[in-house]
Amino acid sequence: MEKTCLCCKKRFNPHPAVRDQQYCSHRECQRTRKRKWQKEKLANDNDYRRNQASAQRQWRSRNKDYWRRYRKRHPAYTERNRMGQRERNRQRQTGSEIAKMDEQKGKTLIPSGRYRLVPLWDPEIAKMDELIVELGVISGDSGFGVRGS
Repeated sequence: MEKTCLCCKKRFNPHPAVRDQQYCSHRECQRTRKRKWQKEKLANDNDYRRNQASAQRQWRSRNKDYWRRYRKRHPAYTERNRMGQRERNRQRQTGSEIAKMDEQKGKTLIPSGRYRLVPLWDPEIAKMDELIVELGVISGDSGFGVRGS
């Protein structure tokens, strides 16, 4: 009884010992099957996910300079990464309202004093560990005015 491979779409005869076989035996089809299985396993099995994370940590500790050597041997990869990062940085600069640390250069800084800090939630900001605050001057002697409470 022939079946159609989910990967290559070619017809194949399933192995009699493999119930519900959906992929043929070609190498790329088997890789696709395994990747799909691993993705589902990572999404649904906490023990598997923890074991994989532990194995990766151990591998990284044994191969500390792997990425440095890889980048040295693959300059095209390194350049592609650099170009991609430049583009991500450019998009972040033009498409975001997030202030940079050097935003106040050349501008009058708010003078020292007491300020009211109000947490602000913005779902478009990816970094959850950053604190965004609204600064309102409390004392009226700073020249910025008093903000009511």
